[in-house]
Amino acid sequence: MTAENLDLPHNYLLWLDSLEEDAYVEFDEREWEIASREELRELLEIDDYEVAYIDQANLYVKLIQDITGDAYTMDDEGNRVPFSLIGTWLTIGYDNEDLLCVDPADNFAVWGFYPSEGGDVEKLADSLDDFLEGLELLDE
Repeated sequence: MTAENLDLPHNYLLWLDSLEEDAYVEFDEREWEIASREELRELLEIDDYEVAYIDQANLYVKLIQDITGDAYTMDDEGNRVPFSLIGTWLTIGYDNEDLLCVDPADNFAVWGFYPSEGGDVEKLADSLDDFLEGLELLDE
């Protein structure tokens, strides 16, 4: 991914640009800190690896697979979700150690990815549009 192209829908990027720095949202009774356009490009150091914020799901998948040898995880409904799929997700926010991700291959469905819980995932919204419609912007 280039620093210029974040591979996110234009309407989401416009919404991002309208936010104050350090924006928090509540969605389905859970608070998430939303990364700004600049933060999405920032390099993070995770376990001696450097990765762009937006690409951290891919790194966590590799780390989990190196430790466990597993090829998939489970979602909140008991369905298998391949780590190869999760590795393509884009990270747009976080809460503690949990990542807020979107799946570009599935209409930018919004997922919670929980690396500290073995990589479990939970589908939060069928699309970024649904996510944006259902969230509340918090004053932090």
